[in-house]
Amino acid sequence: MNDKQKSLPLVPPRLPQNEAELERTIILPGNRKQVELKTETRRQLESLIGVYPTIKEAALWKRVLRRACQEGF
Repeated sequence: MNDKQKSLPLVPPRLPQNEAELERTIILPGNRKQVELKTETRRQLESLIGVYPTIKEAALWKRVLRRACQEGF
């Protein structure tokens, strides 16, 4: 594991506060992994998790949040 991978946070700085936010927070990082988000969508993601993630962060956080959703909010 290189230094950059070690420093990748396992979860976003802010976690969803309810089930609706959790669902949206799972969708948006998936979109972020594929494309640069447009301004409004970017702002929405930032307001949900506190930052605009890198592609690698988005991929990791999506997996972590999906597991949280499966385990029950």
